[in-house]
Amino acid sequence: MYDPKRGYPVVVPCVLYDDLVSAAEWLTTVLEMRQVVRAELPGGWVGHIELERAGSIILLGRRGGESAGANSVTQVFVDDVATACGRAAGAGGTVLEAPADRPWGVRQALVTDLEGQRWVLCEHLRDTDPADWYGTVFGPVPG
Repeated sequence: MYDPKRGYPVVVPCVLYDDLVSAAEWLTTVLEMRQVVRAELPGGWVGHIELERAGSIILLGRRGGESAGANSVTQVFVDDVATACGRAAGAGGTVLEAPADRPWGVRQALVTDLEGQRWVLCEHLRDTDPADWYGTVFGPVPG
């Protein structure tokens, strides 16, 4: 899962919402997308939802934190997150969140470009069982 070498998209738009469940319902109805992954913590707090259509993924994420004030971020898989962060800083960007390994099997960092657009840099590390990070898979996920 989340491996671009096996078909997971290299570039994934992440649209930020306050109410992810309502947004997912709207997008599945209007754009005929299908929910493929949902990360829901005990107590019903939904951390993110992934929707798929024709091999493309849209990630629905929560507003707030380092993305406060933003409506979207773009997730891009790279070969080495730390190296990409160095290139971002060297080219005038800002590293908002240093590379860190996540329970869903990727290393991630958050950077901004020259105009403040946010980019989540990702590197696939290993496949994981979504149940380990409160994820539920509803159907086939590319990669």
